[in-house]
Amino acid sequence: MRLDMRAQPEYGYDLISQQYDNTLSNIENARRLHKLDSTKSVKGWEMSIYRWKRNEKPVSNEIKQEFADVNKSYHYDSINDTYYTYLSIADQMVSVGGDKHRAMKEAYSNMVGKAASMNEVTRDFGIPRAWFDEYRRRHGWTHDMSPYTDEEIATTDVEQLVEDLVLKKKHLLHEKFERRKWKEIEDSAEKYDMFNSYVLNEFKQLVSDAPKTTPKVSMVEDGTDYSLVISPTDFHWGKYGWVDEVGETYHFEEAKKRLMEKTEELLCRLPSRPEEIILATGSDWFHVDTDAGTTTKGTPQDMCGSPAEILMTGCQLAREHIDLLRQVAPVKVVFMPGNHDRMSAIALMMYLSACYENVDDCEVMVSPSTRQYVQYGNNLIGFIHGDGAKNLVDLMSNEQRQLWGECEHHTWFHGHLHHRQVLEKGGCLIVQLPSLAGHDRYHARQGYTTSKAGLAAHMLDKEKGLIATFFAPVEGQH
Repeated sequence: MRLDMRAQPEYGYDLISQQYDNTLSNIENARRLHKLDSTKSVKGWEMSIYRWKRNEKPVSNEIKQEFADVNKSYHYDSINDTYYTYLSIADQMVSVGGDKHRAMKEAYSNMVGKAASMNEVTRDFGIPRAWFDEYRRRHGWTHDMSPYTDEEIATTDVEQLVEDLVLKKKHLLHEKFERRKWKEIEDSAEKYDMFNSYVLNEFKQLVSDAPKTTPKVSMVEDGTDYSLVISPTDFHWGKYGWVDEVGETYHFEEAKKRLMEKTEELLCRLPSRPEEIILATGSDWFHVDTDAGTTTKGTPQDMCGSPAEILMTGCQLAREHIDLLRQVAPVKVVFMPGNHDRMSAIALMMYLSACYENVDDCEVMVSPSTRQYVQYGNNLIGFIHGDGAKNLVDLMSNEQRQLWGECEHHTWFHGHLHHRQVLEKGGCLIVQLPSLAGHDRYHARQGYTTSKAGLAAHMLDKEKGLIATFFAPVEGQH
């Protein structure tokens, strides 16, 4: 497995020799060269100009290999603007382009704005968390450092660095102003808009913010075609548990932390990149389904926010989760509404369908049915929440007669009971999924607190069926 190792432009000295204008500054020349060859950034061309003036020579492949053999921390190839860093966790040298290296350091520094966390850097730049942790230590990065690399400081005019830093500060100030402006508009609208109108306006804003591109995580390709089924079933976004009453704290912050961290943990364990990821969601994704704070049937629930807040922030979080998965492989979103969120799950389905309508690597399967079927190679896969029909084998063989006969492997996935179990019955594997959620008063008083919370992922080989299961448990759970 290697980090982003797209080939860097070779040298560029010939183009510099032809186009360099002595009447212009280095940065002005760099901008002109970037227009002619955009494979290097303006900063990359500027640093190449400094090296061209010093007549630096490229580093040979033999020297790079010698460097890798002695396991030194890192080496900067100034000619190709590439950093070679030895990572013990990967037991190899990894190469990172200069632009990406500088962008990561700037993001991790707090000199311009709030420093990004390790999780944020790994998500934004498509690097496994453990790799970046060692990478930053190899380069001596801390949050309190300058956003510029040693190489930038050594080769760039001080005045230019100061000008760049001032521009970054201005850009940050503008971003904060825009966020504050929209926050004041939203607060004002909340005072007089009806609930439904307010939710609709927020949804429109959320859809308009859809990211245009997402970085990809580099993974080993071993030739095995498989689909990864992952389902945060029974997530119960908005559930509240007080530690003194139920034995653990559960609220918005804890729920999001569990979802994102455990998903990353599972993805980092994969042996190679899957052909696709099937995300089964809905299934009690939301804790409540009505404005009165009850389940679909009307049972009151302990909540950590208002019903509107639970619905809106839950939609935003579902989108963040999908974008994390998209870094690894194309995502197919399947819905199986639960007994807590029968209608809210349909609203989530329509919201995500609008968000990813024109996104090639994300398919949202829009269907109001409580049972969903997906074919993957020699696999027929069924999804259901688990609170209703129990004759799953009969249902699959009857409702999908043709695919039942064409596919050798038949697998059901369901939740509802909050603990793991696998049953083989009538030519079917029935996989019961765990829950990430913490406890509330009802579960604590009924004694439903013994199951291990966590997130599971299942590898389905295109021809051989279910071949592996990964489980990321919630640590420190009481």
